[in-house]
Amino acid sequence: MKFKRGLLYLGISLSFMLVASAIWLAYQEKPLYTHVFKTETGYGYSIIDHGKIIIKQDFIPAVASQLSFCSKEDAKNTGDLVLSKISKRMSPAITQEELQKIGIKFNCQN
Repeated sequence: MKFKRGLLYLGISLSFMLVASAIWLAYQEKPLYTHVFKTETGYGYSIIDHGKIIIKQDFIPAVASQLSFCSKEDAKNTGDLVLSKISKRMSPAITQEELQKIGIKFNCQN
């Protein structure tokens, strides 16, 4: 009798732990990340936080004309730079100098 009661308590405890783990996983915060996407003329990036777009950049920032990124890598590297700044609680603004340091192309013909 005591053995059956012990198994019942064990089963209830394990079920509770399983449900609690499932709830925790469902509500676990998604990390901040960069998403690269294709545009009509090249590539862009978004910064996603908890499933919501907080920045969508179709064009290369800090450039007067509306130029898309030439490659997925350029968009990803720029998005990762912005993400790094956000993670450090800095302004996400990007300068042309920063873009040049990470090797972003401004002319897709070259």
